[in-house]
Amino acid sequence: MTETEKPKILLVDDNEMVRIFFRDIFWLHGLEKKYDLEISGEINAAEKIIKDPARRPSVLFLDLVMPMAKGERLEKTEEAGFGLLKKIKADPGTKNTRVVIFSSHRGDDFQKKAAELGADLYLVKGENLPQDLVRTIEEQVAAYLKRMKT
Repeated sequence: MTETEKPKILLVDDNEMVRIFFRDIFWLHGLEKKYDLEISGEINAAEKIIKDPARRPSVLFLDLVMPMAKGERLEKTEEAGFGLLKKIKADPGTKNTRVVIFSSHRGDDFQKKAAELGADLYLVKGENLPQDLVRTIEEQVAAYLKRMKT
């Protein structure tokens, strides 16, 4: 990321209402002036975005339970989110991406596994007001920029 580029935020969630909510937060709080927001409702499309250096996000908000190909059919599974998190943190080109798990699952087992795989933060959907998400975005971008300077 150059000094003139805005930090990139990527939301990956298959729920249309969550995608609309997130986009509206950006619009209502003027975040589009500070950050480039990209949204994907599909895990494979998100992986392509992350692998592309020109589109790679500074901060990724990642739902865990997403549709994933299982043979010839799609199945919603947490393997989709955890698998993408694992790939991001294992790749030297993407390991510095801040990953915020943004999931409906409150279970300690999900949170523990996310932390073990390198997630930077775990947020439970529905437990955060828009201003909380704005603050989280600001904090995660600041942490990313600090990480990139060292």
